[in-house]
Amino acid sequence: MAADMALPGPRFAEHPLRRQLVGEMQLRRVPTFTLPAHMLQLVRIVDAAQRGAEATALAAMPGAAQAHDRHGAGQVGQLVRTSWERHSEATTATVVMTQAAALPLRWTGGEDGEGSEAATWAETLPGAVVRATRTIVVDDEAQGQAIADTAGFAPSHLVTCHVEAGPPGHHSVRIWSDFRIHADGYGRMVVAANRAMPGDLARCVQRLQELGNYRNLALLGLAVTRASWSELDRLEGAIQDVAQDLTQARERDDDLLATLTQLSAQLLSIGGGSGYRLSATVAYARIVVSRLAELRVTPIAGYQSLDDFTERRFLPAVRTCAALTERLALLDGRAAQCTALLRTRIETHIENQNARLLTSMDRSARMQLQLQHLVEGLSVVAISYYCVGLLSYPVKAAEKHWPALSATLLLGAMAPVVAASVLWFMRRARGRLVSGDKHAATGA
Repeated sequence: MAADMALPGPRFAEHPLRRQLVGEMQLRRVPTFTLPAHMLQLVRIVDAAQRGAEATALAAMPGAAQAHDRHGAGQVGQLVRTSWERHSEATTATVVMTQAAALPLRWTGGEDGEGSEAATWAETLPGAVVRATRTIVVDDEAQGQAIADTAGFAPSHLVTCHVEAGPPGHHSVRIWSDFRIHADGYGRMVVAANRAMPGDLARCVQRLQELGNYRNLALLGLAVTRASWSELDRLEGAIQDVAQDLTQARERDDDLLATLTQLSAQLLSIGGGSGYRLSATVAYARIVVSRLAELRVTPIAGYQSLDDFTERRFLPAVRTCAALTERLALLDGRAAQCTALLRTRIETHIENQNARLLTSMDRSARMQLQLQHLVEGLSVVAISYYCVGLLSYPVKAAEKHWPALSATLLLGAMAPVVAASVLWFMRRARGRLVSGDKHAATGA
């Protein structure tokens, strides 16, 4: 370390996130420990309002040697280690007491000496605890069985099996637990090392802890699922009623559309309220399955194994959460289909109304055209009458000058000519107007 401090800094430009990324890869590590060991671990959900109090508590971590915004570690004396870590939505506080600090091996709490301060600090951190466990690690199965007999495990819930603490073929660690909350608020687990290497044993205990932690975090979605399931039952019945109204036309289209809009909004609200939790359940469940595969469980005849427990208890709950997501998508699709059908019917009604309106307008236009032709004929007669009337004055005046000229005969002969001229002029004027409209429309 001193040689590293003497070296000059890097001569290249680092990415701003480089050290954060490298630090991320160093998290979630459990240091090796000597046996016997007693481990306390508490997993919490911390609200944003509690972050300030959490930072204050972290600053008071017993024996803190290093603390960051996502990880902190400390050591009290030589036999007690503390650590804290922030995950995506949870935080983990761990206290590991080894050798004399772990003795006597008991479940009743009340740690003595160096472990007392560390345990009190871990138990009083801000946040709501979603998992708290006491894990006692001993050398062999005989000691482990003796400790398990004092744990108060319910025989009907007891899970015990061998898990591999290293590459295939290495020593198999045995565990005991009933995965229940005991009177002190902690779950209990016994681990028998069976000559496993310290590094392999530490990683095995870490996997066992992560398996339980992610299992509880995943099951947070089960409460959301149960709360939403009855609401989906109601919405499914309402959508079915709307579908029947669509086929039987018992309600106005506007009322049906308003109902469907409200139902779709309620489905959207449920999806928005549960989407993150259910997505997190899926992600955590995948981690649980991964950790279980890494442990390579070997069952013990006559006892329930970790595989059995996970298959019978955990996976059905995860499938229930997945079923809610699928049902929500199905109901949302049904509501969308009903809305599409209703909109199609409304659009068909509008098109029919438009067709009837166009037919009525066409009929009115034809009537107006006929009326226009009638008015045009009457206008020809009226204009011709006035024109002949005007011509009668000069003709009658000429008859006075030339008595042989008959004004009546001349006016009678001129009347058809005048009427034909007026008719020709009006049609020509109408033709010019129509031609001008056509040119204007073409130019536009």
